Amino acid sequence: MKKYSLSLVSIFLAGFSASSFAHSEAHPTRFIAENGVDQGNCAKASNPCASIAYAVSQSSKGDKIHVASGTYYAQEMDIFYLLNDMVAVKGGYSTDDNFHKFSADKNITTIVGIPAEYRERLEQKGFRLLQDTKGNAEQRIKPAYLELLERYKKITTTIEKPTSCANGKASEYPCHSIDMQSHLPLSQISSNPTSANDIWGYIDLNNNREYAVLGLQNGTTVIDVTDPAAPAEVGSISGVNSTWRDVKVYQYLDSSENSYKAYAYVTTEGNGGLQIIDLTDAPNSISLVNTIRVFDTAHNVYLGNIDYANGTALTGHDAYLYIAGSNLSGGNSSRGSYRIFDLTDPVNPALVTTPASAGYVHDATNLIIDDSRTDQCAAGHNPCEIFVDFNENTVDIWDTTDKANPTRISSTGYTGASYTHSGWYSADKNYIFIQDELDERNLGVNTTLYVMDIRDLQAPTIAGSYVGTTRAIDHNGFTLGDKYYMSNYKRGLTVLDVSNPTEPKEIGYFDTYPIPEANDPQFDGAWGAFPYLPSGNILVSDISNGLFVLKDNSQIGDDAPPTGGGGTTNPPTVTPEPESSGGGGGVFHYWLILGLGLIGILRRRNNLASGR
Repeated sequence: MKKYSLSLVSIFLAGFSASSFAHSEAHPTRFIAENGVDQGNCAKASNPCASIAYAVSQSSKGDKIHVASGTYYAQEMDIFYLLNDMVAVKGGYSTDDNFHKFSADKNITTIVGIPAEYRERLEQKGFRLLQDTKGNAEQRIKPAYLELLERYKKITTTIEKPTSCANGKASEYPCHSIDMQSHLPLSQISSNPTSANDIWGYIDLNNNREYAVLGLQNGTTVIDVTDPAAPAEVGSISGVNSTWRDVKVYQYLDSSENSYKAYAYVTTEGNGGLQIIDLTDAPNSISLVNTIRVFDTAHNVYLGNIDYANGTALTGHDAYLYIAGSNLSGGNSSRGSYRIFDLTDPVNPALVTTPASAGYVHDATNLIIDDSRTDQCAAGHNPCEIFVDFNENTVDIWDTTDKANPTRISSTGYTGASYTHSGWYSADKNYIFIQDELDERNLGVNTTLYVMDIRDLQAPTIAGSYVGTTRAIDHNGFTLGDKYYMSNYKRGLTVLDVSNPTEPKEIGYFDTYPIPEANDPQFDGAWGAFPYLPSGNILVSDISNGLFVLKDNSQIGDDAPPTGGGGTTNPPTVTPEPESSGGGGGVFHYWLILGLGLIGILRRRNNLASGR
């Protein structure tokens, strides 16, 4: 290939990464008008599409959809799109000013065919609801649709008690080898959130009570799950409105008081800095004790060298806080580079360093190794603290033993990379399981989990994969022994047997998003899972449906669920088209893989040349 071809690829990618990868840059607005046409990507005000369903199919979480004045007849799934804040649909715009100014009073946007009980919620989104027009069959709400809405209303308004998984169902929820201990819907949380996001958990070592810490669109709530059949809200801390929150918990023994203190660290893509929540007085109360403003926004927070069941530091190691995907750049460091904070004073974390040229770090995990691979770390680093950085299109491995001077060991791409989102390591620490958030949408593949062999830290390779039975997107995952617990968006929780890490096999699932029953590659359903509570109970956060406490009955070596488990048949979906501008995830060019591969080769050569 000629040099100018590589340059063209590089130039294209420089612009492309800003417009297509979901979180490092702004998200696009898509447009709908009465005279629109459902084709293209709806991202130009001059070329709007015609329907909510089509515009949503082109969108990623965090995108916006603006609807011009006019009358729209709701398709049966539109109510679920309107209630889902992952893609914000809003009426009250006009084609006359190219959707520039919102005014629900002047730009009357009428929607027909949705039950009256949703009128107030739709008004908040800039829509005027017109009930059925009598005598016109196309505008009548079909009985099957009303029945579906009744089932939906039940699971979104009622606290659900223990229900065993039998014959593939636990009440409304498709399942296999996983029982429901309880379900706490968003409507039962005091702050009235419209969506949930991340989840973490811990056991209070003072009293052995177990808690879920749940991220919400409008803040963070702590829920006592000691009795898994009766989850009880301890309290909520408000925060800026945001689709994204991430939370981790640190607990330590205060020797002066001979008791444990616990803190939750919360980041958001909103302008909220780092919130620090004191959990020590739970179950009586929680309180916000500090907000760190070293940065304004950050996609993720991670605690290194931690026992995840209780949040305490691993024996012989200090806990550190890592911030990923923040809005800041400084000196020769990249925007979104990770930042390391010392937790000697847990209420006032102290910035240690920001690595130069890390790129946008979306998510991370860390592990401590003491085998022969420490020879690939910096001199004297045995044991060696490894920081695994999921960097949008590569998996980067760092030696962070010396927090003030972290060094990158390798940067590795893989065929099919669409958005290298997150992952975790195997029990033997020889493999990394990789979630790619956009391959299902962009490549039209079923749920795919990649397995990376890191026995050679300088030259990792893809050694296997898991391919599911639906196109639901895999989001976050965590290893516990020889099991991998993966939030699978519209399919809920998927449990994999990873006793052979290169050949993950499904042994259980629980679909937290049963209505509408569509395991398609859209952004709703299970956001996160937490499998580390000492009780063995599994916490799952569902974007629309709130908190689930589950009991995993699967066993290593079990057979896979029966064919069709969790829904193998997906409804027709529209493949997202290339965007000419804006951001979001509905974009893919097959030759992009070639460009990423070429960049990976160049990086590898540079690493070898520099001795890394």
